[in-house]
Amino acid sequence: MGGFLENLKNIFTSPVQSPGKQGAIKFVLQCNRCSEEITVKIRTSSDISRVYEEDGGPPGAVFYVRKEILGSKCNNLIYLTGYFNENFSLISSDVTGGKIIG
Repeated sequence: MGGFLENLKNIFTSPVQSPGKQGAIKFVLQCNRCSEEITVKIRTSSDISRVYEEDGGPPGAVFYVRKEILGSKCNNLIYLTGYFNENFSLISSDVTGGKIIG
């Protein structure tokens, strides 16, 4: 019976994979106000949108993400916009209220 439950668990939980394998992209941001380091995981399957002609974006951009991040130490919102190529490699980013440190 343990094998059945283990297989069922594997169906509903998937490990975080490298960006090129449709998993998640990890950013570490630092708040400009309190210097808190915040780790953000962006799921390539649901958080990222496709770039269309009317959206603009830098040359070579295929996907983009816009996120509002709030840490636990202060109420400063960090706004992240990132553009990615077809392999989910970061091409361009814009951060307001913080900075990318990793």
